[in-house]
Amino acid sequence: MTRRTAALVAALVSGTVPATAEPPTASGNPVVAKTVPTRKTRAPRVAPKETAPADPAPKVALSVDAPTTRGTWSMHVSNDGDVPVRIVADARLLVLEIFPRGARDPVRCELPADMKPEDDLERPLVLPPQRTYTEAFEPRLYCAGTAKHLRALAPGAVVSAHLGWKGHPARFVEVSAIEGVEPRVASVPSLEAPPVALPDEPTPPPLSAPDVLSDPAHLSLRSAESIDAESVSRIEIPVTLRNDGARPVVVRFRPETLRFELVGRDRSEHCGWPALPGAPLRDQFVTLRPGGSSALRVVLGTYCSAHSVDEAGLYLVTAHLDTRNASGTSIGLHTFDGEVAATSPTAVRLRHGRAPKVPARPKLDPEK
Repeated sequence: MTRRTAALVAALVSGTVPATAEPPTASGNPVVAKTVPTRKTRAPRVAPKETAPADPAPKVALSVDAPTTRGTWSMHVSNDGDVPVRIVADARLLVLEIFPRGARDPVRCELPADMKPEDDLERPLVLPPQRTYTEAFEPRLYCAGTAKHLRALAPGAVVSAHLGWKGHPARFVEVSAIEGVEPRVASVPSLEAPPVALPDEPTPPPLSAPDVLSDPAHLSLRSAESIDAESVSRIEIPVTLRNDGARPVVVRFRPETLRFELVGRDRSEHCGWPALPGAPLRDQFVTLRPGGSSALRVVLGTYCSAHSVDEAGLYLVTAHLDTRNASGTSIGLHTFDGEVAATSPTAVRLRHGRAPKVPARPKLDPEK
């Protein structure tokens, strides 16, 4: 072995020459070196970071008082904790999930998006410890989208309510901590209320069968159960007149013989045709055979004054047929000359009134 070869072999053994070196041999062939494992150094162990404890949930509770199926309800938001919190005091954020008696799936009632607040900054309220915020609301305003939703508000139904942005992006919250107040509490997007059952209502007395001989003209008037209108000009009321008697009836059933009773949150009004019915003509009268009916669709704004529906909200509209000044006697017709009221009012949900409505500033309930 030459000195050069011996030096290379010694270097391989000591690890100072890469394992891939190929020193020549005396015959000129390279020597294949074996890989020499090197000792790995372990990285120093790093202690895991301690996660900050989450803020506790606020002790804020929502409850709903539903004393009737056809009237005003109220919601209550109570702070049962020891620190004040900020809430969004706005019943427009309520969502009602109604389980009619015997139903397995709920009917969901809520306001359309264009009737809700756009964010959680419109109606903030600081709710101190052991204080409550109460707001009244009309459940039919939330369920007035369709007749199915409105009918869900029936005796025996079970209502679950939540307030806020359940299932919406977390950037909006119903309850939030106040900066600088200790101990801190977590923000929550919505509040859940315990279920409540709607009460039974008194059973109305049974209607007696009509006496065909004494009252041959037995008419009934019906209108739509529910209407959802974007603006005043789009409130159209469909009205149907039906002959429930045993003989044909001739009646002047036209827009000028209709009138409406309008009931809103703060006012009621009698809405009539702007002029008295004109002289009778034969083609203005319809003949309703037994079981027959006739239908009209009229615009409510034609009957009511300009300021009757200034504000968005719920209106109850009851149709009336009044033919006492629209008789056909003068042209030789034996007509129905009387008055018929609709069997039930129409719930009209108006999304946008003529005048923009500024919500009142929320106030705490008086201290107990």
